[in-house]
Amino acid sequence: MKYDTRLTAKLALIFFGILFLVCVWLSRREEGQEEPQGEKIAYKDVEILMEALGVTVPGGSAADDAEEDGFKTTDDAAADSSKTTDDAAADSSKAAGDTTADNSKTADDTTADSSEAADDTAYLTYGQYIAVCSACSEAGVPDTELPDYSGRYGPEHRMLKADWYAAYRIMLAYLDPESTVWESTVFVLKVDEEEQKAYTENSGSRNAYRYRSPEFAKTALRRLKVYVQGQDLLTVVEQIPEDYVLENVWITEQSGEFLECFYHETEFGAAADRAAARTAERESIADLTFRDGMVTKAAAKTEKIHGRLLRVSDTEIEIEGCGTYPVSENMEIYKLYGQLQTLQKSDLRIGYEDTDYVVEDGRICAGLVSVREDADRIRVLLKNTADNSNCYDAVELVVDGETLRIGKEDLAVGERRICRCAALTDRILVNAEGIKKADNAYRGSIECFRSGDGIVLINELPLEEYLYAVVPSEMPASYPMEALKAQAVCARTYAYRCILHAGLPEEGAHVDDTTSYQVYHNIAENVASTTAVRETDGMILTYQGEPAQNYYYSTSCGVGTDAGIWGSGSGEDTGYMRSTRLSRTAYEQGGQETEALRTEDDFRAFITDVDENDLESGEPWYRWSYTVDRLDPEELLQRIKERYAASPQSVLTKAEGDYYVSSPIERLGNVHDIRIAARGAGGVADELIIETDTGTYKVVSEYNIRSVLCDRKSEAVKQDGSAVVPASLLPSGF
Repeated sequence: MKYDTRLTAKLALIFFGILFLVCVWLSRREEGQEEPQGEKIAYKDVEILMEALGVTVPGGSAADDAEEDGFKTTDDAAADSSKTTDDAAADSSKAAGDTTADNSKTADDTTADSSEAADDTAYLTYGQYIAVCSACSEAGVPDTELPDYSGRYGPEHRMLKADWYAAYRIMLAYLDPESTVWESTVFVLKVDEEEQKAYTENSGSRNAYRYRSPEFAKTALRRLKVYVQGQDLLTVVEQIPEDYVLENVWITEQSGEFLECFYHETEFGAAADRAAARTAERESIADLTFRDGMVTKAAAKTEKIHGRLLRVSDTEIEIEGCGTYPVSENMEIYKLYGQLQTLQKSDLRIGYEDTDYVVEDGRICAGLVSVREDADRIRVLLKNTADNSNCYDAVELVVDGETLRIGKEDLAVGERRICRCAALTDRILVNAEGIKKADNAYRGSIECFRSGDGIVLINELPLEEYLYAVVPSEMPASYPMEALKAQAVCARTYAYRCILHAGLPEEGAHVDDTTSYQVYHNIAENVASTTAVRETDGMILTYQGEPAQNYYYSTSCGVGTDAGIWGSGSGEDTGYMRSTRLSRTAYEQGGQETEALRTEDDFRAFITDVDENDLESGEPWYRWSYTVDRLDPEELLQRIKERYAASPQSVLTKAEGDYYVSSPIERLGNVHDIRIAARGAGGVADELIIETDTGTYKVVSEYNIRSVLCDRKSEAVKQDGSAVVPASLLPSGF
């Protein structure tokens, strides 16, 4: 075979030429791989996030060590660009194509690079990312799960935020199964750099977080996606470039193109563009729209109404002389006198006219509590005790000698009729089926409000006159004057708290006239009780400057309990209400521990004994007994259903396994056992277990237990031998 030597030489030359060019291209590619452009992830943020997962970042946290540990600071990046003249000359010899490529960066990339060069932030490099992945692998993250970015980055390249957080979400899935770290979206109202706190708002919820990442210092009035752990803001994932609206903000001052505002207990300042500044008004309510830390729109709300507040519910407010208005979902309430405060709807005072209401599109969107009114009048709902309801079909009132009969058919739903005597000291006689009082002559006015179910009766009168009919109903007038005075102070404090935070706002009342609040008009007024009220006029108990919670009861068994007995779960500090032995000996010794009474054996030994040193050992109710000859399962079931309807979380059913769930109970069958399973402070019953054919049930809290165990026909026998049939509750939870 003949070979064409010249052709072979040409082919060899072409092959080796192509091979040479490929090698040159690969070499150029390795040397000239460009760092991806965009927002980088700070080394400090990586350290914070990994610390939250219990993983130590290799290399330590000092920025000074960053370069040797695989990090690069922005100063390093700037230094890298500060080449010598010789280097610059050499660089100038690059091909025109390379020069074109170098100049093809976008304006955004250039801006990002220049802003990064302006600080000393150390950024995570890809080499260090590999080390973090190795540490995560040792902690339990499979190697194959974490992203491999080797095709995008060289070892010294700084990582983009987006790439880091994509990897971090995978780390979270493996290293934080309890979700102690989570991603959230917040709007930052204000940043306190000295305290390192960020005051945030998120769908109406306000929080003051400690922040960890330095990036938070420059995020005021911006919406962020963040990582949170407990009460700490860890890092900023991204700033969200969208409009964010705060509704019903109180603008305290407007100066040029700057607004001073108050929202959710936070004072903050905000720059406004020219158009927004023109529409904002000093001391007004407005919806503010924010973008990039600036107010871009201010929608002022100027329509207001004013009148006495008669009723408040979740959806509407009734104002005397104005009618009933629906309530905006994002209604805000501000107290403008004294220290500026954000209030809740429960802080609006029924029966008072201390508030202006801001209206938009027919809805109340804000309340401005502008004057301090004395809380000296109380509104009492007169319960229908015949059927334990708040309504009557008909009532009969005698006013100044004239008899008025009002049936529910006489009033339209929502209509209100107010009756009062011409003279302040005269009284209105109230007669209705369901009102069985020793004294049915009421001071003040009587309101008849037509609800959907019937007529609601409200007695409004001065607080001090209310106490004239409370003190004798709660404590026998034959007791010593000092005891009556103490009772008057306690009753006044309790009522005052209810005026400030109405117990029955939907009905337009602060309290009712039963043991649910304070017994009222059960016993006729008495000169001794009235004297005790007058001689303590205006006196209340306070704790840290606020009216104290001072629940009271008629007779102790020799021990007290704490506020937990009444389900006091508001978070209010009631440390002054402690369980202690109520005996002369205990007082002499400075108090006695009662913790042991939580156990059933110790409590049984205590309650079956009589200690003559106990302060009330001579009282009839000091010791009592209750015996049911025959337990009717159907009647017991009915009482359980009543308590479930009132408080579903207090009546529980045992599920498969050792836990309980709240669910309706339809049948009991035979009852096999009833026992107290847990006792609270001082030994008060806290959990009742009922074992039946159909399952095991738990009743929680002393009130519910007293109701379920009371069959309403068996006698409670006092220690003096006298007996009474409880109407709906056992005498106590002890």
